[in-house]
Amino acid sequence: MEARAAAAPLRSPEVDRPLLEYAAAFWAEDSEYLREKALIEKKPVSYHHALTNRQMVKNKLAPFLGFQGVTLSGITKPLIRQWKIWLAGQGYSGRTINGAMAALRVPVRRAFGDDIIPVDPFAGVPQAPHQEKLRGILRPAEIKKLLETPVTDPRSRLAVYLALYCSMRMGEARGLQWGDIADGVIHICHNWQEIEGLKGCKQGSEGYVPMPRIVADLVNEVHAKAPLTGPGDFVMAQRPYHPVSREFLGKALRTELASIGITEDERKKRNIVYHSLRHSFVGVRSSGSTAPSGRGTPMFSILTLPHTPAVLRWYSTPR
Repeated sequence: MEARAAAAPLRSPEVDRPLLEYAAAFWAEDSEYLREKALIEKKPVSYHHALTNRQMVKNKLAPFLGFQGVTLSGITKPLIRQWKIWLAGQGYSGRTINGAMAALRVPVRRAFGDDIIPVDPFAGVPQAPHQEKLRGILRPAEIKKLLETPVTDPRSRLAVYLALYCSMRMGEARGLQWGDIADGVIHICHNWQEIEGLKGCKQGSEGYVPMPRIVADLVNEVHAKAPLTGPGDFVMAQRPYHPVSREFLGKALRTELASIGITEDERKKRNIVYHSLRHSFVGVRSSGSTAPSGRGTPMFSILTLPHTPAVLRWYSTPR
C-alpha cells in the first residue's frame, strides 16, 4: 500500500493556481519560460512580444467573467469557446482574437507538456477566421521613377534603399553599424529595438548582402557627413551612439514616396509601409527595368514578388 502511494505522481501545486495569475506570471519579464527561451534555447522572446502578451492577459483575458475563479486545471474547451464568442461580441477582429488565444494557449500547453494538467484544452480549437490585409508593394515603374528622382536628403533615400535593395528590416536598418560594411558587402547582424536596444537579428536572418552601386554611393555620402564613423557607430544615427527612430524611417518613406507622386492618402489605401519595400523585390538580372550600375551596364532588374528579397542574403548560419 505504501509502495503504491510512493509511486503515485506528485500533484503540482500549479494545478490549483488561478488561471489568470498563471498566465500573467508566464509572460512576466523574468519568468522561467522567457529565461529558458533566452538561455537554453538561444531563441529569446522579444521584449515587444512578451509585452504584447502581458497586455493580452490584462485586457482580453481578465475582463472575461468566465475566467474569474477558474484554476489552471479548470480551463476547458467549452470555456475557451465561450471566451472566443465573448471577444467577438466585444467587436475584436479575428486577428486580435487569435492573438489573445495565443497569449493563453502557449502557457496552457506548456502546463500540459509538463504534465501539470492531463489534457490540452486547446486541442481542436480552431483559429478565428480573418482576412489578412496584405502589405502594398512599389510597382516597377515607381521604383524606376524613384531611381531617376534627384536625391534631396541622402539619409532619407538611404533609409528607403536599405530595405528596397538590401532586404533590411526596420530594426536591421536602425542597427546597421559602420563596422558591418566592408568591401561592398553589408553584414546584416544587428537589430535595434526599443527598450532592448542593440541585439542580434531575428532567428535565421543574419547574412551578407552585396551593395548595388546606388546604395554604395549613398553610404559614402552619408559617411562623409557623419560626425561619428567608428566600427560601432550607427550608419543611421540620430545622435551619438543612438540610431534613428522608427518615426524617422516612416517619415523617410513618406517623403520619398511623395517625391514620385504617391500621396499619403494613396500610400494608406495601398498599405505601403516600410516593410513593404522588402516585398518589392529587386532581383539581379540583366534585362527588364534596370538600375544603372555606374559602369555603363545594367545591374538590377525589378521584380515584384512576395518576400523574396531574402534570397539575396548569403546566410552565415545553417538554415
